[in-house]
Amino acid sequence: MFDERGPAQRRNDRSGALQRDEVKRVWVDLAVAYPRPQERPVRPMPEGVDLQSRVPGELLAWRRTTTGEWVGWVCLPVRRGEEIRYVYQYVVAAALSPRDDVPDKRSH
Repeated sequence: MFDERGPAQRRNDRSGALQRDEVKRVWVDLAVAYPRPQERPVRPMPEGVDLQSRVPGELLAWRRTTTGEWVGWVCLPVRRGEEIRYVYQYVVAAALSPRDDVPDKRSH
């Protein structure tokens, strides 16, 4: 998906996930991953969980859904007020884009 070798390098023996040989730095567009219903007005909640920003993440593996779409297994920060928690979750491929601001971990 991000390079000519395809989205996966090998299958993880334990989880069965399609896993990259290296961790890929990505941008995660949380507004795409968590679309807001258009008919609802915006009500600012500073103490709420921010699911509408673009955050840096690490793409660890790819998996296919039951409908054949690709999702990435990603570690990403989620902010709630001043608190930041790092979570691991599946994110739709449309919400992921390559990030070139820092070198990838475990690159060849």
